Amino acid sequence: MTLDMPTGIGGAFAFVFGACVGSFVCMVAYRLPRDLSIITPRSYCESCERAIPWWANIPILAYLGLRGRCVMCGAPIPFRHFLAEFGLALIALYLYFAFPLPDAIARFVLCAALWIVAIIDYDWRLIPNIITWPGTLVGFIAASTMMSDVGWKSSLIGILVGGGVLWGTGYFYQLVRGREGVGLGDVWLLGMVGGFLGWPGVFFTMFFGSVIGSIGGIAFALTGGGSTAPGPLGDPATDPEEADVSILKTEVPFGPYLALAAGVFALFQPELARWYLSR
Repeated sequence: MTLDMPTGIGGAFAFVFGACVGSFVCMVAYRLPRDLSIITPRSYCESCERAIPWWANIPILAYLGLRGRCVMCGAPIPFRHFLAEFGLALIALYLYFAFPLPDAIARFVLCAALWIVAIIDYDWRLIPNIITWPGTLVGFIAASTMMSDVGWKSSLIGILVGGGVLWGTGYFYQLVRGREGVGLGDVWLLGMVGGFLGWPGVFFTMFFGSVIGSIGGIAFALTGGGSTAPGPLGDPATDPEEADVSILKTEVPFGPYLALAAGVFALFQPELARWYLSR
């Protein structure tokens, strides 16, 4: 299929914009839990802490050109940087062609927020309220004004159901097991998902997130992921004797699985709705 020039330019801009946001997402996910400013200083190497030259900070191309290493000290650059840049670039490109522009922008904002949440929760076992609380309000506004497939009623129900269902699940788990099973961060995350995607998005996220979370949780425990529970300052624990690696007791970050499920629904909501209605 031949694209006209304006459409092709728009797609290219969406790809570049998504890659730049991906770079920003990794920076936010690194600095936010460390209480560092996301404005200053400029981007720097996480190993040698020297400022990165502008040309070595070009999304995607710099990582490939430098073969994933710092241009100054030669330390490996985490692959998640390339993954976020390339992944959000593809997401932006897909949304640009799949949805009306306002709807695409709203869904991209959600995907970027979900990416930040997934990284931070995986590393620190926490989901920052500074992302989910404003995100819930932004989601409600976006669903009401920019996302015709959602609307304000579904968004409002999604916020109430999203936060309520997961909070109830966590409360029941605590009654049965005597300890917290679902953190409030997951509750606020699902509330944000409900704000953007409405109640259908909440139920899909809960179901699909639980399925992949169960599989990932087992793999997480078997590979020793549970032995890196955060210390008092959020840093991974280094004493193996302090880590409980029992599969049933392993603390598995649920946020990344919820984020993945919500992202799938955000990208393919029309297709999933048509598939479900045709059953």
